[in-house]
Amino acid sequence: MCISKKVKKEESAHLVLDERGTVESALVLLPLMILVLSVLQIALGVLSRGVAGNSTQSAVIKSSLFSPNGASPLVLMRAEGLPRSSAIPLAGGGTLFLGETDNKAPSLTPLLPRGDYFTSVGISVGEGS
Repeated sequence: MCISKKVKKEESAHLVLDERGTVESALVLLPLMILVLSVLQIALGVLSRGVAGNSTQSAVIKSSLFSPNGASPLVLMRAEGLPRSSAIPLAGGGTLFLGETDNKAPSLTPLLPRGDYFTSVGISVGEGS
């Protein structure tokens, strides 16, 4: 009975101390993890560009069409978080409003260490003078 316990103990110690397969799993898991994080980085970049573009366009339209208390659309755009905005008068009447903002998406992989910087632009045409 004592011999069988000793044999079982040696077998379990051998299984715990055996490190075969750790190098192979690391060689598979590291590139796989980089691949998954890179795909997530691309998806995050595409999504953040879409969301930033929509929010910039929304802020420009809201500022140019709805001006409460007679406030200037340019002031409203700056209040909405668009640091660079301009108004261009059109020849037939009306005004072309442009709003621009800088955005930064975070980095998920070491392949893009500083993150993704991009600019989103919104355009609206105001029919008044």
